[in-house]
Amino acid sequence: MSGRKLTGSDPLARECRRAVVAAAAIIAAACGGSQSAPTAPASTTLRADVTDPVGDTLSDPRLPVAPDLVHATATVENGSLTLVVSFAPGTFDRQTTRLAVLLDTDQNPATGIRQGTTLGADFALDLFAPNNQTTITKADEAGCAARQSCFVNSGSGTLTLAADAMQAVIPLSALGNTSGRMTFFVNSYVIVAALTPTPFDWLPDTNLAPARTQ
Repeated sequence: MSGRKLTGSDPLARECRRAVVAAAAIIAAACGGSQSAPTAPASTTLRADVTDPVGDTLSDPRLPVAPDLVHATATVENGSLTLVVSFAPGTFDRQTTRLAVLLDTDQNPATGIRQGTTLGADFALDLFAPNNQTTITKADEAGCAARQSCFVNSGSGTLTLAADAMQAVIPLSALGNTSGRMTFFVNSYVIVAALTPTPFDWLPDTNLAPARTQ
């Protein structure tokens, strides 16, 4: 296994899990999703590509196969962010797999919901196969400080599915009119029991710098 994996006593694990729980609590409950394969735009203004080793997920006896992240491409073009996240073959379960994407849209780790020392999440995306859209949430620093919700629902974007991938398209206007230059982490997780989201894999791994569009 490569990269630092989170444990229950790790302070960063607690911060990351709190952000995942906050994002998971604000999910729309509609069915949908296309069968067409997600593809990134051919020409881009800004782009980030990040990979993660196969087989480096955490395990849980309540889940036979953990969602294993292997690649993500973020492109910014024509006023929209397109994010394509790929899984190792056979590890993406449309009924259970979720993605939480933490976006630092001002690239200032001191603002937003802090994730260690490298990222302050200003927005989060929640991707879940049975939904027909991507849920967008905005950081609520005051609420988080009061140990309430760290993110509040702020909008939605599109969601497209393939056999081993998920694609979200988000207008930059829904992300505070950011320029598109941002840093981000992707986390795969599953609700293993009522109100119990369990993280399984991070992309990039938590000992690495977050991905950055440029």
